[in-house]
Amino acid sequence: MRGLYGYDSNLFRLQNDQEANAVLGTTDTAESYHTLAAGMDMNLRLSRQAIKAHAEFNQTWFSKYNMLDYDGHDAYLKWDWLVGSAAKGDVGISETLTQASYANVKQPVSNLIRTRRTFFRGAIKLDNPWQVKFGADRTKTNNNASIQQVQDATVDTVNAGVQYSSRKGSTVELISQRSDGQYPNRQIVGLSLVDNDYRQWDNGVAVAWAPTGKTQVAGKLNYTQRSYADMPQRNFSGLTGLVAMDWTVTGQTTLRASVHRDIGALENNTASYTLNQGIAFGADWKPTAKLAFNTQLRYDDIDYAGDPGFVQSTAQAREDRLSTVQAGVEYSVLRNTMLGLVLKRGVRDSSEALSSYVYNSALINLRSEF
Repeated sequence: MRGLYGYDSNLFRLQNDQEANAVLGTTDTAESYHTLAAGMDMNLRLSRQAIKAHAEFNQTWFSKYNMLDYDGHDAYLKWDWLVGSAAKGDVGISETLTQASYANVKQPVSNLIRTRRTFFRGAIKLDNPWQVKFGADRTKTNNNASIQQVQDATVDTVNAGVQYSSRKGSTVELISQRSDGQYPNRQIVGLSLVDNDYRQWDNGVAVAWAPTGKTQVAGKLNYTQRSYADMPQRNFSGLTGLVAMDWTVTGQTTLRASVHRDIGALENNTASYTLNQGIAFGADWKPTAKLAFNTQLRYDDIDYAGDPGFVQSTAQAREDRLSTVQAGVEYSVLRNTMLGLVLKRGVRDSSEALSSYVYNSALINLRSEF
């Protein structure tokens, strides 16, 4: 079970006092909230098979905006299967229900997002050091706020690849993945109804490498193609990927760094997706067995892409620059009880009017396991 207290100086991500007055009727943009949650885990072994389950139910209350109070949950059921000595994988289902971000809504509107995912993954060993990997999953997202239901979506994904593993544990995988996105509620752009259904191919390579005992490098590089049957002018093709490195400086200190380029999901009048490019640095320090510190710096450049061209505008496509800094500390009060504090500051600089913001937040979390 866990309890959480949160504070946010600008919960609805408003740019200035004038916008706050227009939206909230006050220049006070701060809000605090608290969450109580209880759940349980199950791990059942049946011969060589394993059944795993998790269920958590939570309630969140806001101090001023009581209409945003909500009940949420997080649950999954998974079977880790094994056939003989050559084939293994997992199959399962998961569901979460939680409040959506206010970063683009920018007003006190309750919008619970239900995300349900079903998945199947498998791997078959060939002659050492090769194995074939494959999988399929469906992710269905529903918004309960009518103004956000245009973002309801079902994404079906299948993938297959072949992996090589070295004697030292490094891996190289060639993989091909196809995703089909379906949006049942059409987007209104100007005076037209736009179908945002798409098909996306990601073909590339994934690598995991440990050059030394203290350094780990993981990355993937794909050539991504996304096509829209109804709106070909929204199509995208280009390189996407991620490279991350962890360096264990000492037994107590780890440094992390990563760079990424990927496609994000977002629909507005001039975009059907975002192209995100960014870099992040982090550090973990554990001076004692009971005390741990962590920090992260992150910068993202976000291009709002996929303009259908229905709305006439001389303005350039929207571009955001988002910088965040975060620091946290966790202390083991008892053997199964952890107390944590997270401080965060975010700054978004946007080329679109009234889309820039600054916020400071704090989270205090107490978690106990039995």
